[in-house]
Amino acid sequence: MPIATVPLPVQVTALRDLLQAQAAPKAAMSALVIFHALTSKELRTVMTTDLGDGRLFLPTRTVLLAAPVRDRIAAYLDYRNSRWPRTANPHLFLSQTTACGVETVSNVWINNILGIPARRLREDRLLHEAEATAGDPRRICDLFGLSVGAALRYNSTVDQPGNLRNAGPSPRPRTDGFD
Repeated sequence: MPIATVPLPVQVTALRDLLQAQAAPKAAMSALVIFHALTSKELRTVMTTDLGDGRLFLPTRTVLLAAPVRDRIAAYLDYRNSRWPRTANPHLFLSQTTACGVETVSNVWINNILGIPARRLREDRLLHEAEATAGDPRRICDLFGLSVGAALRYNSTVDQPGNLRNAGPSPRPRTDGFD
């Protein structure tokens, strides 16, 4: 049985650099993962027809896209249409190789474009949500389509030393006699 690793956050400057990237594919993919925690498989298999009305329709959930994500996807679609105007590939993300066919891009291509494994960006987003919701597994399951076990993995980091919630003063001891 594999040993579960503790998810670790990504430096804020690295996230900011990804979102401000000049390369349209990098900016669009990073925004989808950083804001909405898409998996590498979801990035690879999403079709252009899965986008509509400010939403991304995935097989397991519908994502209401944040405004910065919509902007980056629009810029990427302009790039995609000018670079490969006659492609028959229905997938959203294309490479030089896949634009000539109908196959998906690879995980390696995605990670190379991002410069960091997509999994790390996804973990960072899930950690952030666990922290923001004080470890509410239901919210993480609903927002990101995770199983309860996976949500608990991220929520288990909320009360760990070094997290933002634990950086402040310790809570006052109870004085009502109930410990």
